[in-house]
Amino acid sequence: MNVKYAKDNQNMIFNILKQAKKQDRLSHAYLFYGEEGTGKKEMAYALACMIYCDNDGCLECDTCKNILEGNHMNVDYIGIEANKTMISKDQITNLQDEFSKTSLVDGTRIYIVDGIDTASMAAQNSLLKFIEEPVNQTPTVGIFLARDLSNVVTTIQSRCVLEHFKTIPIEKNINELVDSGKSLLDSILAANLTNNLEEACDLIESIDFNKTRDLFLELLNINKPKTSVMYYLNNQSFFSNQKNLSMLLEWIILFLEDCNLYQEGNDNLILKPLCDKIKEYKRKNERELKNKLKMTLDLFNKLKYNVSAKNIFHELISNLI
Repeated sequence: MNVKYAKDNQNMIFNILKQAKKQDRLSHAYLFYGEEGTGKKEMAYALACMIYCDNDGCLECDTCKNILEGNHMNVDYIGIEANKTMISKDQITNLQDEFSKTSLVDGTRIYIVDGIDTASMAAQNSLLKFIEEPVNQTPTVGIFLARDLSNVVTTIQSRCVLEHFKTIPIEKNINELVDSGKSLLDSILAANLTNNLEEACDLIESIDFNKTRDLFLELLNINKPKTSVMYYLNNQSFFSNQKNLSMLLEWIILFLEDCNLYQEGNDNLILKPLCDKIKEYKRKNERELKNKLKMTLDLFNKLKYNVSAKNIFHELISNLI
């Protein structure tokens, strides 16, 4: 968890929290909202460190390390469980049950709910009394993380200090990745998949990312129907995996958008390392570019609604070449 990176990129929010701590005016509830990868979770842990650390959340002392590693007895975290799409009411109930017990450690009890906007209205409403009335009179701070503020019930919003996390410029993440030794192309491809720098680094190191990138570049070189059939047969199993196909579709969309915008001397391309391929593809497919882009966008949206990845891959190859 790159808490320092979040502090650096959301410096205004960090300073607001730091000042509130210094003046003993921290709220009992915060709602951090904004796009994925903007540092909401990292800032929640930075705040937890700030509350317990004698040096304003230095991130280096044993106390901070225990919090960041999830080993502090007074800091609880719940997020969306594996293979789930939302926070369940049972998770909220279990959190409340845990806080009804006396802690073995003195001090403020902190709970972080990551994905509050995914919880049902009933689950969110069950939190209201819990937010306002600390159990056992123990000082409590709740930190709620949301991507879509409109999905958080207004009664929770009204009880929290709201902090909006602005999107981190993609160019900044690309530069960070390149500075860490990643290739420019990999950095661009990964940064366009996630705004989370740590997640982008992990992606670049993954087998699926590297294979998808190689197959993406191979696909751009195909210009004969017979070759496209072989490409489909050889890779249909790999792209039956929704995540792999999603990566491929996102990169094709970026490529086609660059093709549509390309003009001689234009240096505003997203996929700058592929400038020659973009120029050549536009020359050969200029009349069909808009239709190809629309088709790929439609397929990407279908994938979100759990249409068979295998069928989408077949339709992609049939219409892209």
